[in-house]
Formats: sequence, C-alpha cells, structure tokens
Amino acid sequence: MRARIRGYAVLLYGAVTMALFFLVSLPVMLLTGSGALPMWFARRAWSPSCLRVAGTRVEEAPRPALPDGPLIFVSNHESALDIWVLVSLVPRSIRFIAKVELFRIPIFGTYLKLGGHIPVDRGNHARAVASLRHAATTVRGGTSLIVFPEGTRSRDGRVHPFKKGPFVVAMEAGVPVVPVAISGTGRITPKKLVAVSPGVARVAFGAPVDPRKFPDKDALLIEVRRRVIALHRSLGGAGGDESHAIAAPGLEGAGA
Repeated sequence: MRARIRGYAVLLYGAVTMALFFLVSLPVMLLTGSGALPMWFARRAWSPSCLRVAGTRVEEAPRPALPDGPLIFVSNHESALDIWVLVSLVPRSIRFIAKVELFRIPIFGTYLKLGGHIPVDRGNHARAVASLRHAATTVRGGTSLIVFPEGTRSRDGRVHPFKKGPFVVAMEAGVPVVPVAISGTGRITPKKLVAVSPGVARVAFGAPVDPRKFPDKDALLIEVRRRVIALHRSLGGAGGDESHAIAAPGLEGAGA
C-alpha cells in the first residue's frame, strides 16, 4: 500500500512540476524555437527533485572521458525512472527519440514537440525512416540523443534485443555511441504498476563507440549491446542473451 501511495504521489508531482517548468519555458521556446531551456530545467531541477520524491538514490560508476560534440547515449530500459536518472546525469543538451503516441498526450506531447524531440511512428515504415533521417540531421547539428533501443521497458530486468533505428541514426550522423547500463530501477517501480519503493539506481557509462569502424548498423548494434550487457552485469544486473541481439521484425522494439 505504501508503494502505491508513493507511486501516485510521484506521478502527481512529476506531472505538476513538468507542466510548471513547461509553462515557464514556453515564452522562450516560442521566441527562440529552441528546447534548450526546458531541458536545462529538466536536468538541474525536474529530474533530481522527482528522484528525491521517489526515494531513489543514484549511484554512478566512474565515467570514462567523453569527447566534445554530439553523442548518442544508448541505454537499456528497466523503468519509467530511467528517463529522470539519465537526464540528471548526461552532461549534454539532449533530446529523445520517442514513439509518436507520446506526442499525443496533452501538455506532455506539446512539450515534446516544441522541445525538439523526435517522434517515430513504428506502425508506418516510411514515416519511421523519415523520422530517423531527421534525427540524424538533428544530431549532426550538435544535439545529443538518449535512446532506449529495446523499445519498451524490461519486465524481468534483463537486457532484451535492440531495434535497429538508433543505429541507423548513428551511422548516418557519424557521431560516437555511448553505451549506458541502468540497474535497479525495475525493482523501484515495476512495469505497468503505479507503485514506487525507495531504492538505489546504479548507472554505468561505457567508452564511446565510433560507428565509422563498423561495416553496417547491425554490426554496430551487436557491439554496443554487448557492451551494455557487460556494463549491466558489472552493476549486479542480469545482463542478457548476447546471441539474440537484434529485435525480430514485427515485435515491440523492431527497427526501421
């Protein structure tokens, strides 16, 4: 019961504060056409405060040196908390590639659209490809991305097969991919339950991977996922099956 109460409290707090920061940022977003200010608020205030309300302590392993310029951060996905965890830690102005359904949510969808986040319609191949090309252009222009290539949150805490889309973006943009592992958030707030229990979220960033050293997106995907699994295990996570790396077409998380 306590977990359920805390879950609804975190949900309410997150929604109200997101709306507040969005409204404060709106004039600047409309004037400049940039989503930099709300992402600054998200990193400095919204995400850290939401994690505190959730009773989540974040522990990060020693981080390798990251190169200057845009990066694509590729992470496994255990929980809805993962977004707050990564936004609070990633030292960049970042955007997300998100399923188009999220852009239809009142207020939140408007924030995503005005903030420069990139929708992907996974039910329409042509639109998905166009979105990925737009994402590559955005990254080449200097914006970093956070992506969850499993396409959905893990129910068992393991790292599941990756969709190809983010690696299409990496190959086209020609920017480094940073493997990231998160462990523990799935126990704090399980999938499909509005319940939050205090706990520790462990995070590890890996060394950047240069996509120019790989012959195609599949080879890049396999190597990045292998590194995410190794990082996940180093945090005490279950890792994943390295022999089944690419999500099958037609399944949740299938790539373009």
